[in-house]
Amino acid sequence: MDSTWDAKANPQIQALVNTYKENMEKEMNVQIGTATETLTKGFPQSTLSNLTADALKERAEKTEKQVDFAVINNGGLRTTLNKGAITIGNLYEIYPFDNALVVLDLPGKAVKEFFDFIAKKGGEGLSSGIQLTVKGGKIESLKIGNQPLDENKLYRIATVDYLAEGNDGMIAFKQATHVLSSNEMLRDIMIDYVKERTKNNKEINAKLDNRIIIDF
Repeated sequence: MDSTWDAKANPQIQALVNTYKENMEKEMNVQIGTATETLTKGFPQSTLSNLTADALKERAEKTEKQVDFAVINNGGLRTTLNKGAITIGNLYEIYPFDNALVVLDLPGKAVKEFFDFIAKKGGEGLSSGIQLTVKGGKIESLKIGNQPLDENKLYRIATVDYLAEGNDGMIAFKQATHVLSSNEMLRDIMIDYVKERTKNNKEINAKLDNRIIIDF
């Protein structure tokens, strides 16, 4: 269907569309915070993936009390968060997918398999509290919450439903013994995260740290 069939738009329909468009643009352009630096995605870790994973873990801990770590994939982050004003529209651009928060319990042996995958892949979005050193595509050392990995322990992980289903190579998550799903979209969590930090006069930024180190 193109202008060959409908060269002249219905003025009433066009007016209705314009009203929705104007309202949406107003909502998307609302500033909710300020980034003190430009945050980008990348491997083995990045400022944007670190920020996102930390925020996801923080949100999960509001209901689950203790979460060992959070995971987000770089593929779920679609663009850069530029230094300066942060609008709702910016976060819709970065997190366009309807990915919902999921908390799962994963046996230590499956957690080891997950980190073997991360080591081979060369990194991914992990929350703080992880200390992973990789050499030659293999785990050289790994600590979770300052403790060595215990393959007999049950770990609690915050992620999104897409990854919890084993997508993007994270098949180890399919071994979860318990999965708690939510209806909270990742982008809504990030919008609330920015709003809350702004309200409390906290900066919106992230740093590279020792959560993932590639030793060549």
